[in-house]
Amino acid sequence: MLTVLAEFAHSLEGDAIPSAVRDQAKLCLLDTLGCIIAGSVTAEASALQRAERRLSSGSGVLLSPSEEARVLGYMGDVLELNDLIGGHASIGIVAAVIGAARQADSSGEQVVDAIVAGIEVTSRLYESTAWTKKPYTESGMVIPSLVSAIGAAAAVARLRGLSVAMTAEAMAIAGTIVSWGPAEVIFGTGGTIKPILFGACPADSGIKGVEYALAGLTGPPHLIESPLGLMAALSHSFDESEIRSPRVWHLLKPQRKLHASCGYTHSSIDAVVDLVRQGVNVAEAKRIKVQVPEYLLAAVRKDHMPETSNEARFHLQYCLALAANGADFISPAHTLEFERYAASPEIAALADRIEVTSLEISGTIHAKPYNISRVTIEGHDGEIVEGGCNAPRGSAANPLSDDDVVQKFRRLASARMADTEIESGISLIQNLARPGNDQGLWAIIDDILEADAKAS
Repeated sequence: MLTVLAEFAHSLEGDAIPSAVRDQAKLCLLDTLGCIIAGSVTAEASALQRAERRLSSGSGVLLSPSEEARVLGYMGDVLELNDLIGGHASIGIVAAVIGAARQADSSGEQVVDAIVAGIEVTSRLYESTAWTKKPYTESGMVIPSLVSAIGAAAAVARLRGLSVAMTAEAMAIAGTIVSWGPAEVIFGTGGTIKPILFGACPADSGIKGVEYALAGLTGPPHLIESPLGLMAALSHSFDESEIRSPRVWHLLKPQRKLHASCGYTHSSIDAVVDLVRQGVNVAEAKRIKVQVPEYLLAAVRKDHMPETSNEARFHLQYCLALAANGADFISPAHTLEFERYAASPEIAALADRIEVTSLEISGTIHAKPYNISRVTIEGHDGEIVEGGCNAPRGSAANPLSDDDVVQKFRRLASARMADTEIESGISLIQNLARPGNDQGLWAIIDDILEADAKAS
């Protein structure tokens, strides 16, 4: 399977990549860069960079591609706003490509094409098992950390000009050395280390996988399909046709987040937002019953109010209480300042009246689509109002427009950049294939890292 994916990554040359796919890759870069900029001002990101600097060569400056990729990957994931294409492909792929491209003296066009290859490889792996995977309580693992490392290696291998055989070797090594993606860290009591799993670890592993392969190290060639391999650990079965299929562009079915919360909360949030827009007084409901597919319960149903920012991002009752009280979308402030919001009597009291239960769905454990929610509102007068959502804002079936993505970048980048810098950054990414624009990208990255280093 790894050789099949390596051959696919190598086939993505010139006209083999439609212009619409490249445009979506640029939007992935823009969206991820916005997440990185906004995440860079958090206390957690500063703490990670302090630790990385202490672990570095002692110069006090982050110089190596792996160090840079780890920090950027963490920053981009910490607010839970990075996209859901291929699980969470963009954050790991973009962080790896940024970390490796400058060393490889890559052009803007090569950066874009590497992002395409990495996201498409990751997405093929993710889709091959996403709908038949074991429950989190059975496997104890989540997919994105693992498949994104393999995709990151494919992207970096392109930048470094590796052969098909060497690319497959790098992917095998990356998939071996990446974190095992413990579900407890994502959906349980994960602490502030959680954002390292979907961005930092895959990006770092992808870069190291390439370097180790170039040094002559070898990895397990059957890592994916072996009875002792990745898919056996994650799922009851996997669909090889998703990996071997003719050209299917996952980038043309983008899934980008509007809400700064776990993707499994989005359909329920939008169902409540829709009811509020219809004039339903959800905030004053006697009782709210929310139904989601059973396999999501362990991920988002909580038995106490959030105690950390990370818990707030995975806390369905808390997010729904915010939506019922007028939040059109969950913003970074809702989780960074969760203590202030959670202390509000209307938020805490309503969260306590929200019951999250299982929604019966037909088909396999991950019957498509997973993002289904049903909401029942019971008023104090006994009136019952029902709502639901099958396609939250930002999902493949209800995608954000290109302008929505640009507006999201403006909101997120304002955490660190002036308006003129923001508009310059948007133009730079949109025209990244033009000669010299890659230098503008490195300048943005340097500004983020240098500013955060001073803050640290």
